[in-house]
Parts: sequence; C-alpha cells; structure tokens
Amino acid sequence: MDPRHRDGVLAVCALLAVLTVTTVTGRTSAALHPGAVVGGVGGAVGLELAFLRYPDRLLTLWNRPGVAVTAAAAVLVAGVLAAFTLRWLPWVLVWGLLTYLAVLGCLLAGVGNPLAPLARVGRDDDGD
Repeated sequence: MDPRHRDGVLAVCALLAVLTVTTVTGRTSAALHPGAVVGGVGGAVGLELAFLRYPDRLLTLWNRPGVAVTAAAAVLVAGVLAAFTLRWLPWVLVWGLLTYLAVLGCLLAGVGNPLAPLARVGRDDDGD
C-alpha cells in the first residue's frame, strides 16, 4: 500500500475514533474553542514543516514497520485521555488530523504540498 494512502486511512480512523469519544463524553460544544483550533492546526503545520525540512531523517523513522500504526494508536489514547480533562483538548487532535488530511488531499489531487514554500524559507541554496 502506498504510504500516503496508509497514512490517510490511519488518520481517518483516528479522527473517527476521537470524534466518537468527544461525542460520547459530551465534549462537542468545545469544537471551535480557539485553543483547540490554534493548537491543532499549528501542531499539524509544525509537524508537516519538520517532515518537509528533514525528510531523510524523519521519513526513515516514520517508514519503519509499526511506527505509523503506533502513532495512530497514540493519537487515539491521547484523545481518550484528553476527553476526560479539558473540554476542548480532544479537539486539538481533531483539528490537527483535519489539517493533515487537507494537506494529504492536496498531495493526492496532484496540487502538491501547500506548506512546501514555508519549509524552504531561510534555507540556503545547498539545502542546509
């Protein structure tokens, strides 16, 4: 399976699981909390920029057997734990996953990564 497809399936599964937990625990009213939106979108953008900036190091780690599945499971566990703390905390995960899926959608549609220009800011010509 193409790693992008695998990652998309894992992200959708994690998103559905976290949304289920937020619904069951009655945390839906906090979906648009500013901390959740900024934290989720900012975290996903930051993570994506790190992968764009250091692809050799991070993709080598990410593509090891079991790492992606373990990360998806960690998101699910974090979502369940977050649902019992601050009302808006699980929504950080939701917004982060939605942001990642939007970037992945651009890649799969052939548009390219919309964050790629940001990853090149401050780099000199030899990529260091």
